[in-house]
Amino acid sequence: MESQPYNPYTNRPCPPPSRPNGDTLATAAMVLGILAIVMCATFTLYPAFILGSISVVLALLSRGTAAHASAKARIGMICAAAGIMFNCLLIGSTYHAVRTDPQVLEKANELIKEQYGMTYEEIINAILNGEEIPYPQSFYR
Repeated sequence: MESQPYNPYTNRPCPPPSRPNGDTLATAAMVLGILAIVMCATFTLYPAFILGSISVVLALLSRGTAAHASAKARIGMICAAAGIMFNCLLIGSTYHAVRTDPQVLEKANELIKEQYGMTYEEIINAILNGEEIPYPQSFYR
């Protein structure tokens, strides 16, 4: 039987020191990874990147000094990677559609002109020339 150090004030054994629970971090990683996929499926761009990145970090931290990550941490990393990858594919396919399909470019120009008062090409040229881009008109309402 191991002898535990005694508390000099109460003459009772000291409880073992508490360690952060890796299972809590793994569960958080899994939930955030699943949310990253959901955000990608609802076509919201930034939350999927943010939640996926946080999920990967939490999954790596949950491992602690163990040789392998838990099942929840692995699920979180897989879901986060899938959410980030699907989000990149969504952004890439949207950019490709806007740049190659004239009908999609026309619709995008209409929507952007309604929001910003400038067409897509004018905004791109303004960015390349270092000019300031106006806030969306709905921002002032």
